[in-house]
Amino acid sequence: MFLSVLLQAMLDATKPEHNKESHESIVSRNNAKAWFFASVGVTAEDFYTVCDIAGVDPDYVRTFAYKVIKSKEILYVRKRINAVLTFD
Repeated sequence: MFLSVLLQAMLDATKPEHNKESHESIVSRNNAKAWFFASVGVTAEDFYTVCDIAGVDPDYVRTFAYKVIKSKEILYVRKRINAVLTFD
């Protein structure tokens, strides 16, 4: 379940930008990015807690998130994440 939280945050952080997107959509994307990279405060604590419960290394997750967000293959990665999240 907590891996799904990480994957959903990755989807939120990589949501493509559009000219007429809502303010809520922009805030959601920015919050997801901040969640991955916050180093202090409640946001950082929540990130570490989710990673711990999910059984993953938070430093690895941050490195992976950074690479994905900066990747030119975001659409492909989003498609793969959606496939994992919708697998029955």
